[in-house]
Amino acid sequence: MPDKRICVYASSSQKTPQPYLDQAAALGKALAEKGVVLVNGAGRTGCMGSLNDACIEAGGRVEGVILQQFFDDDLHHYHLHEMIVVDTMRERKRLLAEDISAFIALPGGPGTWEELWEIAVERQIGTNHSPLIIVNFDGYYDGFAQQLKRAEKDSMLYGPGSDLMTFVNDVDEAISLI
Repeated sequence: MPDKRICVYASSSQKTPQPYLDQAAALGKALAEKGVVLVNGAGRTGCMGSLNDACIEAGGRVEGVILQQFFDDDLHHYHLHEMIVVDTMRERKRLLAEDISAFIALPGGPGTWEELWEIAVERQIGTNHSPLIIVNFDGYYDGFAQQLKRAEKDSMLYGPGSDLMTFVNDVDEAISLI
């Protein structure tokens, strides 16, 4: 049976506040301890960098998919076990989602948001059944949760919002769901 693969979407900003970096590191360590393969965007800064560093340091396996332009700009992590460099975001997102057991979103910006909403759409239309777990650390995703409730209230969803994603408060709760 192949290893469980968990895709994590997260910030890559060098200005990410330390508490978010700490949560990312805790997740990376926990994933390594669970023996799952971590898959992400191959960055070395922000939550993504902390996640990757902690997973590798704890003996875990990390695989990344990065855009050629980010690789050329030297934004990639140097110590991943496998790195795939691609030309388009469409290919990057396709490869990130391939054979994934669960998706986890840590705090991040528009790239993270777009990726997690794409998985939510796939879950809504039934083409992806892997859990989508949103780490709402320090209320970071409260606005998303509120919008999801509004869409459900106004009958804009095919079912309950909880069918699309699960909000948790911290990494320990996320780990308990995988």
